[in-house]
Order: sequence, then structure tokens, then C-alpha cells
Amino acid sequence: MAAVLLAACGEAKQASDGSPTDIANAERRVYKDTVTAILTDERAAFDAFFGPEADTWATLEGISGAEQRATEFHHVMSDAQARATELEAPTLATLFHGTFLEHFDRFVGDAEVIRDAIRAGQADRALGTYERLRRGAFERLDFLSDRLALIDG
Repeated sequence: MAAVLLAACGEAKQASDGSPTDIANAERRVYKDTVTAILTDERAAFDAFFGPEADTWATLEGISGAEQRATEFHHVMSDAQARATELEAPTLATLFHGTFLEHFDRFVGDAEVIRDAIRAGQADRALGTYERLRRGAFERLDFLSDRLALIDG
């Protein structure tokens, strides 16, 4: 009976080509590579949003003219959040993954507040959120990069 079943289904495949440890290490490497790419994209978005025009935008008049940049920034943050949400964290990365997902709540939320406040003519609200986000953004990305490096694999 087993021979008939094997013949019908094809030869039995091994559950994996490597040991469970090799598979776990490969999964962690893929996860880390993906998270690294997301963090790199975020850092580029922050560099653009808080880059050369940051001093101009750090005024009520300046932030009022930054709607396009705020919209682009919100789009990048939302895209990064969607990519991160789709990831399945390997066992050794579950605590990191929770922290990684939580930071998007602030970044996406602040990007949305800035964009919407500019559209509503609330430059003071947009500026306050912009300055608060700018103060902690790079430190938060550095923190996540440092924690990611601690995951074996």
C-alpha cells in the first residue's frame, strides 16, 4: 500500500534539505535582510524629509509649503509598514518584531498628522509634530538596527 501511495504521489521528499538549525538560520537571514531593506528605505525617507530643506520647513511658513514632501513621506512610511506587517518573524526575532511593528504606529501616524495639518492650514500643529518626529527619528532607526544585529543568523 505504501509503495502504491508513493508511486501515486511521487517519491517522498525529505522535509528539508538541511538540518532544522540550518533552516532556522536561513529564515533568520532572510528576515534580517528584509528588515534591513525596510530600515534602509525608511532612513532614506527620513534623510529626504529632514534633509536639506529641514531648516526651511522648521518654520510655520516653511512647513505650510511642505505638503508634497509630507505626502511622499507618509506614502513611504505606509509602504514600509505594510511590508513589515507581512513579515513572519522567526522564533528568535519575535520580541524584536513586536518593537519593529510598534515604531510604525508613531512614524505613520506622525506623517499623517503632518500631512493632514498642512492640508487643513494648521501649520503650528504640523510644525510641532514635524519637530517632535525629527528629534527622535534617527535614534529610533539606530535603536532598531542595533537590536536587529543581535538576532543570530
